[in-house]
Amino acid sequence: MDKLSDGLPSVGDLTINCVYTALLQPVNVVKILIQVGYEPLPPTYRKPSIFFFSGGFYYPNIFKYMKYLTDKEGSRLVLYRGLTPRLGGVFITNSVRSEVLAAVPASTSKCPPEQIAHEVGRQCAATALAVITSHPLLVVTNRMIVSLIGGEEKYSTVISAISTIFGEEGLLGFYAGIVPHLLGEVSGKAIEVLIQEIVEKAELNKKLGLPAHADGKTSLPVSAIHGFLSYPLQLTTTIMTVNNCGLAVSDLPTVQGTQSSWIACIKALWNSGNIKRGSNLMFARKSADQTWHTPPSPPTSPDVEPLAEEVAAVVESPVEVPAAPTATVAEVPEIPVVPEVPVVPEVSVVSECPDGKCELKPAATSE
Repeated sequence: MDKLSDGLPSVGDLTINCVYTALLQPVNVVKILIQVGYEPLPPTYRKPSIFFFSGGFYYPNIFKYMKYLTDKEGSRLVLYRGLTPRLGGVFITNSVRSEVLAAVPASTSKCPPEQIAHEVGRQCAATALAVITSHPLLVVTNRMIVSLIGGEEKYSTVISAISTIFGEEGLLGFYAGIVPHLLGEVSGKAIEVLIQEIVEKAELNKKLGLPAHADGKTSLPVSAIHGFLSYPLQLTTTIMTVNNCGLAVSDLPTVQGTQSSWIACIKALWNSGNIKRGSNLMFARKSADQTWHTPPSPPTSPDVEPLAEEVAAVVESPVEVPAAPTATVAEVPEIPVVPEVPVVPEVSVVSECPDGKCELKPAATSE
């Protein structure tokens, strides 16, 4: 049985969850920005090593990303954008889930399969109701964070974000992306509880020599398995919550073409090889299809590696191609027109001296 199944969560549990959420909020801010495809820093080439196994172009790690955001906004408070609605979502999720588990008792059947089926259904119902009630605050959180891309003021505070969503989209705007969110959380919880129940019923903890918790649950990393299997739906949920909301994020290549439905979104992510984008915040490799960052060819000499960042910056800058010169035809001077020469009529000459010694006289003309 879940430790929160006896009613509302205790003050200690809520305090721990809130502190944990606040400490990880900078990571959450960077993760959401990367999930929607906001990569302001160009990738650099890394040779194969213990961290970069196959070599290639990798984006800067999460710490450089945080530094970029703080330098851009001029304050470290930017890393805690959207913390208030996220804390509210944590409180609602834990409270609703605890109430549902308290209202639905555990199975009293002695048949192990029936016990497992009942517990899976019980946990999934509690998770589904918790997601439905807390999803509006997730939409507010995500939109407040992605508004950092374009600097929009209408999502700068919780009140302005709520009024903007309600005024522009109505109540349905608070449930953008609810379907992949429900599918991801419920299916992941079902797998998690199923593994826990099977391990508990089969006593695999003792057989495998694994330590068991005080509540009898296994110490296997079932939460990590849950997160790994449901991550594609988590990524789709993030993108769908910020779709068509009038923010600059809609102009990013990763968001364009995914506005029609969550199915089209997950297909586009799968076909482009970005179905796991944002899952690795330390050694994120650039995908071949990410054309908004076009890195140069890998350096062939170790001496070139220190210049990789400068080369990437040069390649990113637009190159002006000079226009080809146009050929001009020289003007041909006009040839002056020669006036016509009058024709002189022929004059016939008659010789009166047969011996050729007489002077020639023009022949007489008859009038």
